[in-house]
Amino acid sequence: MYEEFAQVYDELMNEIDYSKWSDYIQRIFFNSKKEIKSVLEFGCGTGNITCHLAQKGFELTAVDLSEAMLTVADEKVDRMGLKNVQFYLGDMSNFQINQTYDAVISCCDSVNYLPDMEALQSFFYSSYECLESQGMLLFDINTVTKYKKTIMDNTYVYDLEDIYCVWENEPHFSENAMHFNLTIFEKNADQTYNRYEENQIQYFYNIEDIHRCLTSIGFKNIKYYDFGTFLQGSNEGERVQVVAEKR
Repeated sequence: MYEEFAQVYDELMNEIDYSKWSDYIQRIFFNSKKEIKSVLEFGCGTGNITCHLAQKGFELTAVDLSEAMLTVADEKVDRMGLKNVQFYLGDMSNFQINQTYDAVISCCDSVNYLPDMEALQSFFYSSYECLESQGMLLFDINTVTKYKKTIMDNTYVYDLEDIYCVWENEPHFSENAMHFNLTIFEKNADQTYNRYEENQIQYFYNIEDIHRCLTSIGFKNIKYYDFGTFLQGSNEGERVQVVAEKR
């Protein structure tokens, strides 16, 4: 999964400020009743936030469904000389491990890739089981408003030094889904190009759905922030940061 995409992911996403994102997560950790030392990260991708948090001294266990993404992440950790990171290949909706953590996180709208309410609830259950008492669950979601008013059916072209990518958004609002269709050309050393396609789907969830699932599992003190702030978030914003506590 994501075999070729993993190699170009960081270049296509280079506008994301992962340092600022990890600082925001750390500020949320400061509000925890429990001191956060150990962190389980679902959907770690190529390990950008993983590395920033590890540099801050947290013990990271990072999980992703893509072996190719984990290979890139592991190489990044080795280059940086980080010793406080472990990687696992696994599915965030049914992951099990014989260990508990002070916090479980999932960043960069990874939760939007869960295909239905059953998978969403399974992810919350897996997270709950992996948390210490009073441990914290953090994740962010793209809202329906963002899909309908910002992402829409736009097409984007990335013309980078060694990569040319056409990114087409294809909304399926009746299915509460957004399809992303990427055609990528990657330049070789001999100036020829490899062409491949990447297709992904994200699904829409609103705060009411999320709240119902979290409370049914036993999470408490659930907060919804306008992403990047500590102001009240809503379905009318573009990204919501969710914070919940295990009983």
